[in-house]
Amino acid sequence: MKDLKTLVAIDFSDDSIKVLEKAIDFTKDFNGKVDVVHIVENSFFLPKKDLSYIKEHGLKKLNEQFSDINEENFHCINGKIKNDIGKSAELLNSDVVIMGKSGETFLLGDMVMGSHTKDIVKSSPVPIIVVKNDHKLEYKDILVLTDCSKNSAEAIKKIATFFPNSNIKLVNFYLIPFEKRLNSYGFEQIDLIEYNLSLKEESQNILDRFVESLQLPQNINISAKVRKSSLNPKLFEKEVADVDYDFVALHTTANVSFYALDILENAKTDVFIVKV
Repeated sequence: MKDLKTLVAIDFSDDSIKVLEKAIDFTKDFNGKVDVVHIVENSFFLPKKDLSYIKEHGLKKLNEQFSDINEENFHCINGKIKNDIGKSAELLNSDVVIMGKSGETFLLGDMVMGSHTKDIVKSSPVPIIVVKNDHKLEYKDILVLTDCSKNSAEAIKKIATFFPNSNIKLVNFYLIPFEKRLNSYGFEQIDLIEYNLSLKEESQNILDRFVESLQLPQNINISAKVRKSSLNPKLFEKEVADVDYDFVALHTTANVSFYALDILENAKTDVFIVKV
């Protein structure tokens, strides 16, 4: 991907300034452009200082560290974070939003992950990288959850475009229907093992055919495994414990699932959310 247009949401907290620095480096690799957006959400400020005054001083503060940011690509908006980050991404034709996991919101502290970050994910029309760790935005192994759908195929192709040098590791979860009832139905342990193996084999065959259908460029390194899951977000890391990864990619539709949001909240790695 060339000429990447990145939107970085900042609140002037130390964490968001660090994210901006990483986002600028990331975008330079694509010969791209960074737009910086700050939302003035609290109406307390505006009667005292108008928006142009706040923007002028905000830009001056940014220029102490980032000389390339100018008035054209710094956007100071009076609005609501939950709505206006996504609207800005659409108006600016952004390819991706990059943001941190938390910021300054009164006394909420890290609870911001439960409010602003999730709201932005829900409203954004473009992919989002949520940065949780202090490192460059470079990833060796990307864990991608897939359901082998057309939407998933589209998302995987986008992920490969953003990260062509990473190892893409697809994981497809399968469920055992009525698993808790089977003992009550009188099934022996050997029957349960055979049932599980047959479902696993069927799921792996479907996944293998799905990978072939992707027709990704030959330079993309992709592997695929199935895992039995309860679809309990709290067990997610345990269920993929044998997979080496430093980045999680999730695809969603416009209606972001609670499961995806829970993984976003609890994941220890950075998270990439792709909407299709």
